Amino acid sequence: MKKVFALFLCLVMVLSLAACGTKAPAATDPKSPVKDNSAGTEGSSSEQPNVPALKGPGNVTLKRLGYNVAFDPNTDINAQVLEESTGYHAEYYMLPAENADEKLLMDISGGADYDVVSASVNQWRTLVAQGALQPLDDLLEVYGQDILAGNSETVWNAVRGDDGHIYGVPYMYPHSKEIAMFMIARMDLLKAAGITEVPTTIDEFYDCLVTLKQYYGDEYIILAGPFRPASEGNENWVIPKTLACAFGIYNDWMVDENGKVYYMTEAEGFPDMIAFLQKLYNEGLIDPDWAINTDSTLKEKFTSGKAIITCGNRALSDFCSAALIENLGLDWDDLGYISALKGSDGTCTYQSTEAFNMVACIPKSSQNAADVVNWWNLRIKDQLYIMIGEEGVHFNYDENHQIAPINPIFAQERGNSYWYVDVTNQKEFEYEWPARVRKSEGQWHAFSAVTMNADQSIFVPNTFAFMPAKENYTTYNTTLFNSLQDYILQVMSGTRTIDDLDTFMADWKNAGGEDVRNDLQTWYDEFYG
Repeated sequence: MKKVFALFLCLVMVLSLAACGTKAPAATDPKSPVKDNSAGTEGSSSEQPNVPALKGPGNVTLKRLGYNVAFDPNTDINAQVLEESTGYHAEYYMLPAENADEKLLMDISGGADYDVVSASVNQWRTLVAQGALQPLDDLLEVYGQDILAGNSETVWNAVRGDDGHIYGVPYMYPHSKEIAMFMIARMDLLKAAGITEVPTTIDEFYDCLVTLKQYYGDEYIILAGPFRPASEGNENWVIPKTLACAFGIYNDWMVDENGKVYYMTEAEGFPDMIAFLQKLYNEGLIDPDWAINTDSTLKEKFTSGKAIITCGNRALSDFCSAALIENLGLDWDDLGYISALKGSDGTCTYQSTEAFNMVACIPKSSQNAADVVNWWNLRIKDQLYIMIGEEGVHFNYDENHQIAPINPIFAQERGNSYWYVDVTNQKEFEYEWPARVRKSEGQWHAFSAVTMNADQSIFVPNTFAFMPAKENYTTYNTTLFNSLQDYILQVMSGTRTIDDLDTFMADWKNAGGEDVRNDLQTWYDEFYG
């Protein structure tokens, strides 16, 4: 990721806006092409912003770039559903599974002709900082009234640049308090070793690993990890968050009771957490390949029966559950989940998932910005059908008027609709979203066991969830966080020690750490003061 940082600093190309301004008509059928009505007399009043006219469905092909998935989004049925609902034809592209940030920046700086980018929050902030995106205020005002109504003013303020303009449309994480990262355990192997319940404290967790090691020796990897792919909650840690929370750590940046912003390494529990991780590594309780495991290798080790416990999330649980049941003849009772662990003193702090999931944005190189916003708006009008389906075919309402999916057709025809999401009416989506978790037995099994039974008192606010793009944070924080992750892995494996923390922090400061802190502190004081 250090290459990405270097790329951030050298990206100076600002792409020019190709679409020329025309005044859109006050009333039109959004599915019909709009003629250019911009001609007017000098000095005449302007009741609407200057925006490009619509080309209209059937007259333009929109190109959308999204994150990597295991299916072809162009042949998936949900692409057809979107086209039938909105009238717009779209072509879909994916970033690679590895080095996605670098590839995105190279594509955008090179003038790739994408009309829409579905970006992570950090990717979006970087694109804003590089001046690579079109402002959306006027376009939303003319073509996206339903989009604007879909989120609160606080949320919209968080996707504004320093110039006050909106540069992205947020897709909010639909569940505000989910244990998004947890561990999946082979309960059949735990029970054979005499462990009948999953651990709930850090001490029980350690004793569990020791017992498994003593019973099985080197026959199995005791704990495989980390699970690197960011979940829907945008968590991408080399430390299991269900373990970190036992040491009072829930984010890279935190705020103390006096309103002072501090870094993870400055947390009181950080040295103890590092010592604990190092102890697990030295005693052979975790995978010796922890530092180099990928998504693919982690899946292979668990589903092939090589590992007893693995770090993961709902998506991994869905994949692994089916594979374990098929490959090893297990059933649902053979799977357990280790949730947020309590520390020896009862500490347990897990950050709420009230945050942006993704941010949809329009590169300056796009000549179809008006139609993109119109496409989004048409989708939000038909949100239930696009995301969930047709009542009586894909879902029914249960006795509590909750949406109950009808499987297997729901999973077959709406299972992948999550990948296409750019915009939502958040209030409606919060109601619709649980049906998406219920689409598969694997996801629902994990979600109901972990999140639905979670102690609500452990959740702490996501303090910086709605902070707008800030220059220093955007420029330095990704590299700072990746350096922190590298340092933790190095200490775990013994190539560095916790005694190097002062040196690490000096390098951290020189790499922009204090500048980022100042950004966060200033915003925190203004927003919460």
